[in-house]
Amino acid sequence: MDSKKSVVSSFDVDHLTLKAGLYLRSVYTIDDKLAVHSWDMRFRAPMDHAPLGSGEVHTIEHLMAYYLRLDPVVGGSIVSFCPMGCKTGFYLSTMNDVTAEQIREALARVYKQVFPLRSKDDIVGLNEVQCGNPGLYAVASANDAMAQYMRSLYTRAEAEAAGIGSIYNCAW
Repeated sequence: MDSKKSVVSSFDVDHLTLKAGLYLRSVYTIDDKLAVHSWDMRFRAPMDHAPLGSGEVHTIEHLMAYYLRLDPVVGGSIVSFCPMGCKTGFYLSTMNDVTAEQIREALARVYKQVFPLRSKDDIVGLNEVQCGNPGLYAVASANDAMAQYMRSLYTRAEAEAAGIGSIYNCAW
């Protein structure tokens, strides 16, 4: 099968070499006025690790979609937060001039505020009125997945300085 340039930006990335991390995937300009940045929040390296479980994806999606929008720095720029079909991470779309460092710092603020989850009651919007499948969640493995992802973004020293040193201790 020939490899062709695609109209889907994620198809143009070599998934054999991609590692966990935060990447600017593409920038789309709308009406020559608004730039929408598509960020790849790669939780797992494709092919090297098992994908995220459905409960982990659903839990993290609820929490990040909600709490990132409340962040005082990047919240007003968030367009969407959604899972990748391959279940190795999430896409974050932002407008305006949000940087990777601002997103990384926002993720640390959300992590510090929300994790570790103690029960399903910590998952915002997980009810029959606000969610299409409130029985699909994973508290313990979502904690582990978020800590693992944050370790891909923060060294131990950086994590300690940001107040999220628990990502290296996982003392829950």
